[in-house]
Amino acid sequence: MRRLVFILLALPVVACDCGREGGIGAARSGDIPPAPEPPPRSEPARPRFPGYPLVDTSHLGQAPARYAHVVPRLSPPTGFRFRNLIYEANNMTLRGPRGDDEFYESTGHEIAERWREAAAGVRKVFVLRDALFSQQDHPIDHDPVAVMMPPSWVSVAVAEAMGGRTIEPVQAPPVEDDDAWEAIDTPRQLFGSFPYSDRLHEEATRPRTVLAPERLRVTNARRTVRSLAADAQAMIDAAADGPAAVADAGAERISLSDRLYFGERLRRENIILISVENPNGHELVEEAKGLRVHGRDLPDEAVQLALRAIYRRRLADGDLAVERYDLGRREERQRAIAMLEAVIPNEGERAPGESRLWLWVHGGLDARGTSGRDATPFIQGFRADVAEANVDVDRLDYLSKPHVRIGGSHVAMQLDAMARRYGNLDLPLSLNVGSPFLGRLFEELEERRIRREARERAQQE
Repeated sequence: MRRLVFILLALPVVACDCGREGGIGAARSGDIPPAPEPPPRSEPARPRFPGYPLVDTSHLGQAPARYAHVVPRLSPPTGFRFRNLIYEANNMTLRGPRGDDEFYESTGHEIAERWREAAAGVRKVFVLRDALFSQQDHPIDHDPVAVMMPPSWVSVAVAEAMGGRTIEPVQAPPVEDDDAWEAIDTPRQLFGSFPYSDRLHEEATRPRTVLAPERLRVTNARRTVRSLAADAQAMIDAAADGPAAVADAGAERISLSDRLYFGERLRRENIILISVENPNGHELVEEAKGLRVHGRDLPDEAVQLALRAIYRRRLADGDLAVERYDLGRREERQRAIAMLEAVIPNEGERAPGESRLWLWVHGGLDARGTSGRDATPFIQGFRADVAEANVDVDRLDYLSKPHVRIGGSHVAMQLDAMARRYGNLDLPLSLNVGSPFLGRLFEELEERRIRREARERAQQE
């Protein structure tokens, strides 16, 4: 019987590189596509800010140089105005009239264009932008354009972060989801940790089955809530990094809304935003202005952290006005100086940019802040106090309130006398008059000046 002998040969082991070019069993070119390159890392889309408006120069005039510190009112239709003057404007006035349905006749975007065109033709405009119902957008009665989150929301979020508490978000379902909105029973449930608005909750949670124009009011309210929810979420997302990060996130969202409404260049060159740091009782309780919340105890440290973040961030975009301080009261003078030292210190971390801070001052006003004594008796002494503090006085201007009243007989001469008085104090002269009337007064004063100079020349000859 024959035996079969198997001889095992030790052969080297060869790894099959079948998937590589030239390897054993290599695939033909084109059988396996090359691995796709990873897409480039995408950056967040840059917000689209409004451009700088075209200005009809035929509607612009030049005020005499000796009256360049006069501050008149800007009222629609804006029409003729002085390109070298600073103006004060009113949010309600610039929105225009309401229709029979209580909606504004102009849309939100038309109102925004009105603001931009009016501001672009003048030196600067004081613009109040401080609270939910004290800004250019009405949150309900027209389509919102760029709603500003109230500064008090930043104070609240910072306080929650300081206390180690979870910041509860704003509930903001899709606009069309009636069931989800109707399920939000209370303002507290809607606004989470943040200051709530009964009116905004009432409108936003109504069904959109109501007839027009009420349906538009519901839609506008829901869009406003969703905008506020996004602002709040930015602060919630920053909470893990601490209270300062929360304050910075809130300040950035407020700054973004400012620039989305006015445009970056217009905000930088023409807009002086007004913030209310020292609200009176009516403003705090009824209008929810300022950095504090009526009926809610917020730590001073949280409020000051929010103040510094918001004011310095806004100052980086353009001029900022802060109101309002009674220079006849020692505690308010001290409060004003403390705010200035926090925002525009002369030593330490300098405020960004080159923009100016305008301090609104007075000598004692009524409960609503509309009438009273101006700041002229106290301004020189206060300036001396500020000069001794840690304040960059080269970036500081003042506006004395209330506005100076002129009227009756010899109005042009009243204007001239007041302009001289305020000019000697290096103060702007705030007047509650519009451009057309002011233009007639300037013409009368110029005619008087020309006649006077002619008489003086005749006497010299």
